Amino acid sequence: MQTQCLNSTFSLVDPEIQGGIIQDIINGLRKGGGLIKDRSANTRITYGMGAVWFDKEYYKYLLDTMMAEAEVKLLYHAFAVGSIKEGNALKGIFVESLEGKRAVLGKVIIDCTGSADIAWKSGTPCMADGFPSGPKKGRHSGFGYTFFFRNVDIDRLKRLREEQPEEWGSMFGGRNLIKKAKAEGRLYGNRAAFLLTEVFGHDRVWILGPHYPLPMGHHGWMVEDLTAGEIDLRKQAWSAYNLLKDNVPGFENSYIEETPTFPLLRDTHRILGEYVLQYEDMRQGKAFDDSIAISNMFPDVFGPDDEHEATRDVPPYDIPYRCLVPRETDNLLAAGSTISADFMSYCAVRYCSPSICTGQAVGTAAALSVKNKVTPRNLDVKRLQDTLRKQGARTTVKDVPERVLEEYRRSAEKAVTTRSGGSA
Repeated sequence: MQTQCLNSTFSLVDPEIQGGIIQDIINGLRKGGGLIKDRSANTRITYGMGAVWFDKEYYKYLLDTMMAEAEVKLLYHAFAVGSIKEGNALKGIFVESLEGKRAVLGKVIIDCTGSADIAWKSGTPCMADGFPSGPKKGRHSGFGYTFFFRNVDIDRLKRLREEQPEEWGSMFGGRNLIKKAKAEGRLYGNRAAFLLTEVFGHDRVWILGPHYPLPMGHHGWMVEDLTAGEIDLRKQAWSAYNLLKDNVPGFENSYIEETPTFPLLRDTHRILGEYVLQYEDMRQGKAFDDSIAISNMFPDVFGPDDEHEATRDVPPYDIPYRCLVPRETDNLLAAGSTISADFMSYCAVRYCSPSICTGQAVGTAAALSVKNKVTPRNLDVKRLQDTLRKQGARTTVKDVPERVLEEYRRSAEKAVTTRSGGSA
């Protein structure tokens, strides 16, 4: 997501909430000159999005370097296409590349595909429930799309924000322009507002705008839908470009610099774990005895036709280890948006900051399981928690200073619901 989908940000990362590898990465970006803007110290006060922005090209180089230092063997340009299972235990996976098919064996397999590809292809019970309620119950969120404009007059854009705050001053802008253009047939797409961010350079603007809806019965892992969606999203991006270029001061001489190599996937598969994280757990800021990470991300919900709602009234909450452990398959762990969570919780934990924290937790759990000759299911969670804390990670809200939690509570009390979405 952060590189192929041009989503080069850590949203709501907070040094008082997330520690360990995520801070190592941010420090590496800072040291190497790849950090564009860091607002993480203000996250709990402003409760805003996009706390840290970075150069995705340097980010790729940095992660390659970190992998080499850790003596990790990488295999790029290969897709997981199946699993190797003996009884109830996963023993490895099959991958396909230009060389053909090969097997990759492991004592513990970690599914951090974002879509539970490994778990699903192994027959592990997964959730794929879609939107939870209302007339569109069961449908999925569809695909999003981001792209970069170049040669934008940022000073003129900033003046426009000041002169027309209702239309362009907030995170999502251009509602009246979009509504009028749609009525006149000058804009292709169903988005009701554009998200524009001008933090990536003196003349670059990042836009999140196009959305491709999925009809009932269609899913984010269906390759024909992915293909049709990517083609349609690119068409929407060029339509948005022409609209902005012809109508918005500062965009007159701009051009599309880059589009993503992959659409933004939202809900696909998630494992059915020993515990399913609930929306109420988040609302209560719940602590768990087996917690291995803290999240401060609220549900960012994209409806089936791109209705968008983000209610920022969630305090920091724990993610229990049981959410990373499938109920019925041994030697398998999950991280990121693959973990066991209900739909609303998934809309929060799918973000990059909690994903990297659960990734550190399962990597550590896998190593400890092998070292102690136990399955991940039978791992001593206290030993895992102690090891994570030694790595600098923060594992539970019970250890977060009260002053920090109080700042989040005050922000939650003043929270507003951000809505931007499709025509439906």
